[in-house]
Amino acid sequence: MRITLIGMSGSGKSLWSSVLSRHGFHKLGCDNAIGRRLVDDGELAEGSLYLIGRWMGFPFETGFARREALYLDHEKVVMNQFLTALETRPTEDASPVVIDTTGSVIYTGQAIRQRLRQQTVVVYLSTSADFRRKLHRTYVANPRPVLWQQHFQKKPGEENQSALKRCYKNLLADRDARYRQYAHLEVLCDPTPDQPLEVDTLLAPVRSFLEQRRSSHGA
Repeated sequence: MRITLIGMSGSGKSLWSSVLSRHGFHKLGCDNAIGRRLVDDGELAEGSLYLIGRWMGFPFETGFARREALYLDHEKVVMNQFLTALETRPTEDASPVVIDTTGSVIYTGQAIRQRLRQQTVVVYLSTSADFRRKLHRTYVANPRPVLWQQHFQKKPGEENQSALKRCYKNLLADRDARYRQYAHLEVLCDPTPDQPLEVDTLLAPVRSFLEQRRSSHGA
């Protein structure tokens, strides 16, 4: 079984991938791989998610466009490496794999998205409206690496923080539509670290999807 988790930063991708890794899945983590590349580039001293977020900064800050483009370039390289590894894996190797993507994987291009759908079951970890509001508050207080892709547009006379709050809601809505478009299936789950995640909450719908696909191909 090969699973790709997609969704906004903070939607639970890393939590779920850690749960799956404890159940025998080999985890491919995009954040760590991108962080290592940024360290090799001399952009960061250490590639933690926190430092990547601070390095990326906000879309109204000087140099954001360059950092956003560089991050996406590295993300494309990482995704190509992961996908090539899956595509060239021996057919007898059926070990389960989970790809923990970044929130911006939807911007890596049609070719990568198609390969992801061919090699894995793409699961969108969707969240409730209340939880998306929490994501916004968390982002403003502690920015994660977020690619805006032209979604940040200040109005005349608008202050940066007001524009950020308004545009981030629009970004979440646009991302939600894109994730739904490219995923094979959707699992609604607001991640709460104090409550353990039951692995079958994710694996049951994936198994059902795979069974339905096998049945349709055999018909």
